[in-house]
Amino acid sequence: MRLIIGSKEDQASVAMSKRLLETVDFQPLDGNAGVLRHGDYLFSYIQRRHLYMDTLDSGLEGLSQSIDVVIFLSRHSSAADMMSLTVHPTGNFSEAKLGGAVGRLSPTAPYDMTSALLEMHSTYRGDEFKVTYEATHHGPALEIPHFYMEIGTTEAQWNNPEAQDDIIRGIFATRRNFSGAFVGIGGGHYMPKITEYSIENTVAMGHMISKHALENATDELIRQSVQKTPGCRGFVMDRKGTKSRAREIVMSVADSLGLEIIRI
Repeated sequence: MRLIIGSKEDQASVAMSKRLLETVDFQPLDGNAGVLRHGDYLFSYIQRRHLYMDTLDSGLEGLSQSIDVVIFLSRHSSAADMMSLTVHPTGNFSEAKLGGAVGRLSPTAPYDMTSALLEMHSTYRGDEFKVTYEATHHGPALEIPHFYMEIGTTEAQWNNPEAQDDIIRGIFATRRNFSGAFVGIGGGHYMPKITEYSIENTVAMGHMISKHALENATDELIRQSVQKTPGCRGFVMDRKGTKSRAREIVMSVADSLGLEIIRI
């Protein structure tokens, strides 16, 4: 069972949720006020921003055991005004400025998240938006595997029906078959080389650590990124986007855990 969360404090999330409910036949779920169901998908609105949703709302408590993955619908803001359709895991490598906990990563859903990215990339026919990963960042610190799906970067894009429909196709993407998952290492916030590699080679990604976040990398955090990436086989490393200190830590962890490193 997958749970889709819309936030009433997030303008893009509201717009995406409205489009979802207009185009997909969700029906009220008996015994759970405010929860809707369509096949193996549930939908629920929350009042606050999902960044701070470290536990499921009380109305969902009875369903928590049956939920495998949570998908958060959200806006994406970009200082570079990059128009994008993004997916990403959550967690903090140092401070917790936007929800979650200091130095804590959340469980990822690499097969669902990567399937969503691949579906959006293969079906989007426009030229306005870039379909891409984002590196692991911000909250919530939820114990159920989850990921964000976002539209960036301004109100015009958040209300773009073409972008909304591509997000919806990603949500309902068939989970593809992958031979394990990988942690992404290095590069910019949008993980450009790792996004390209994942798409071209149908490789599932879990946590992704940008070169900026690697400045706070420790052996414990790299190990945590592996532990919170189910089925982790190793690392996909952007060689030019990873400084020597971080490379050494990753290689040490890979060696001690018997994991592979794919250098791109």
